[in-house]
Amino acid sequence: MKKIYLLGALIATTLSFGQNILNEDFNYTVPGFVGGNLTTANDGVGSNNWLTHSNTAGNAGTIDVLSGNLSYTGLLSSTGNRILLPGNNTAVPRDINRAITTSATTVYYSLLINVIDNTQLSTTTPNYFTGIGATAGTGVTTLGARLGAYSTNAGANYRLSIQNTSGGTPTFTDFATDLTFGTTYLVVIKYDRAASPTAVSLWVNPSSVSFGSTEPAGSVSNNSGTGAITAFASVFLRNTATTPKVEMDEIRIGQTWADVTPVALSTKDFGNISGLKIYPNPAKNNLNISSDSFEVKNVEIYNVLGAQVLSANVTNSPINIAGLTTGVYVVKVTEEGKTATRKLVIE
Repeated sequence: MKKIYLLGALIATTLSFGQNILNEDFNYTVPGFVGGNLTTANDGVGSNNWLTHSNTAGNAGTIDVLSGNLSYTGLLSSTGNRILLPGNNTAVPRDINRAITTSATTVYYSLLINVIDNTQLSTTTPNYFTGIGATAGTGVTTLGARLGAYSTNAGANYRLSIQNTSGGTPTFTDFATDLTFGTTYLVVIKYDRAASPTAVSLWVNPSSVSFGSTEPAGSVSNNSGTGAITAFASVFLRNTATTPKVEMDEIRIGQTWADVTPVALSTKDFGNISGLKIYPNPAKNNLNISSDSFEVKNVEIYNVLGAQVLSANVTNSPINIAGLTTGVYVVKVTEEGKTATRKLVIE
């Protein structure tokens, strides 16, 4: 017998909302730059949501916004533009940060990177170029979840490495894969500041099967630094004498793996869930879901930035979607381990 699920009122239903902390797509004017261009040692005004917390006084070099995106198959389509850490410490000795607000003690952090070539890279020692700051603004000195890079195979390739923070005798842990210059990679980092010492994990090009779902295996971890991180207050970018010449895009910070690996908008067939239908589409206040099953369905709705805006476990009971604003969304339905997605327009 077919059961009809009406998404319309809050009866016997549990709701939760997405925990995205930051979605940075660098949707800024080109030509332009992030972090400012003042020649002072720091810049509390900055530009395009980013401030400078370290700069060689007298230097006006900028971290520029470039037209177009980096992209990765299976992820939600990139929007806006991308930026370039120039890999030239003499011209651009500028470190910048963007403030975030969260009380979470564990965060996930993803970004797309394209290391252009081996400009500046050490052949022996990783040097970090991005991570999470314990403060924000013009004084960011406690730096965690440090993503580093160095060249391998006589400069023909490079590797990414991770370090939790400073203090004691910290070391880097390699993600033991030689990567190719001029290629876009998806990087995901998990950082737990409540652990003692703090603990960081790194994934490079995780399988798309995990996107929008749960943390997969295949990471490397590091807890070598003993310094404490008392807050997550910013994401930082660091340009020094041995950091890479790298394009960066789609920085996402959230409290779950799903928050930072949003799935691509899809209009997949619903063959995986027998008889599943979603209507009307476009919708306003009510959305109907029907299937041949009597089982509990988990319904998740994501906006176009990949942020989860609604989640409900439904057992023949309605929920209210009237609070969602006009726009395009993705509805993800999971039933008995089977998942299907569809694009939804809310009027």
